[in-house]
Amino acid sequence: MNLPNHLARSQMFMMSTIAALVLIYPATGRADECMATLKDPHGLIEVPCDGGTKATLKGGEHFLAEPGPYGWSVYLKSGCRGFIEKADLQLLPNEPLMKLNYDREKKLWRKWQSAPDSELGEAASSAKGRGLNYYKVLTAASNGDKKAMARFFSACEWMDGAAAEGCFVNGWELFHIVGDETFAKFLGGQSAKMQKKIAGILSSGDTDPISKPKPYIKRYFPKSYKILFGKDNDVLR
Repeated sequence: MNLPNHLARSQMFMMSTIAALVLIYPATGRADECMATLKDPHGLIEVPCDGGTKATLKGGEHFLAEPGPYGWSVYLKSGCRGFIEKADLQLLPNEPLMKLNYDREKKLWRKWQSAPDSELGEAASSAKGRGLNYYKVLTAASNGDKKAMARFFSACEWMDGAAAEGCFVNGWELFHIVGDETFAKFLGGQSAKMQKKIAGILSSGDTDPISKPKPYIKRYFPKSYKILFGKDNDVLR
């Protein structure tokens, strides 16, 4: 029995949508992040960034894109992280992932040192329960203070649940802000036990949008990588 035209068109649309989603989200899991650029070399897209600011994405600019069911999460070299619903992108899966920029986070940590309790996240609230100003420690750590870095990662160790997840995410951001040279020197002064815990945090999976952190760390943080994962250089996961 033939379907009415409008139902047939609707069915075709649904089937094409499902097919498109299957291509983006294979049965084995979501598609990996990759580098991308706008197909239109003269195109412009306004991207709303985290924190309420905006950035202009220009044709020819390369950025990291992560697919989602309703659009793309994009990460620009300026540090802007945002979301675009519709965009004609040229994916560049063979281009190495760019190094992420978290400099904006440092400004927010400085601001949140004096934030009221109602605005504190799970990690900061958990730390405050133990008499620790979470964002004050993070700010000092982001300036290269080794004692503050040790204090921060020690705090992550006793957190759990959402608090631990937030702490791990901030640890990943701190790692980038501090940089390989300074972080490697910090690691060199830590015990093997603490190095192992930090290695676990930086490869925990709370490293969005990087789904495979070890190869990424090896590329951009070679000195830290050698200390953290030196024994499995040939088995990257």
